Amino acid sequence: MSKLLGAIAIVVAAWWTYTNFTVERTHDPTMEVTVSPAVSQLPQGKALLNVDVLLKNVGKVAITPRYAQEPESRDVGLEISIVEIAPFARESVSASGAEPEPAVPWFDWNDGDGSPRPIVRKRNLLASNEDFRAGRYQLNPGVQYREPFACVVDPDKLYAIRARFWTDEGSVADLVYIDTFGVAPKQSPY
Repeated sequence: MSKLLGAIAIVVAAWWTYTNFTVERTHDPTMEVTVSPAVSQLPQGKALLNVDVLLKNVGKVAITPRYAQEPESRDVGLEISIVEIAPFARESVSASGAEPEPAVPWFDWNDGDGSPRPIVRKRNLLASNEDFRAGRYQLNPGVQYREPFACVVDPDKLYAIRARFWTDEGSVADLVYIDTFGVAPKQSPY
């Protein structure tokens, strides 16, 4: 009887191990990065861009960021980049007199194609965090973290915001767009 129970226990343990580590991959880090921007008006014709980067560990293991191996390492921690995208440019009117569709500018974060104007480029939001500097920063399972960032931008523009959380296995990112159209500048009371 004990041999039969032992065999059943081994089969159950093998099934549990297979399901957790192969099917469900519970040992793999799983996280979500969400960028939530908002715009406020400022005096002197400027706008304040507030960005909340939310990190949520939806997995079952703690996640640690990539730390700098060299002083000039760029792909570390929680990176934020913000670029201003130029408005659409119209092509010339065709011979038939019909107005053509606008030429759509595009850009590539890695190669820079499309010439977006950088506002913030690869800034590590964790650089001022004491735990990150000491190599102790980690995202515990089931917990959501908030990393805020703000900068002054121009009204009547379109901005692309990308946040990437770097680990030794790669990165998890979110990309959002926000415009500052209709943000009327406040008049200074002075």
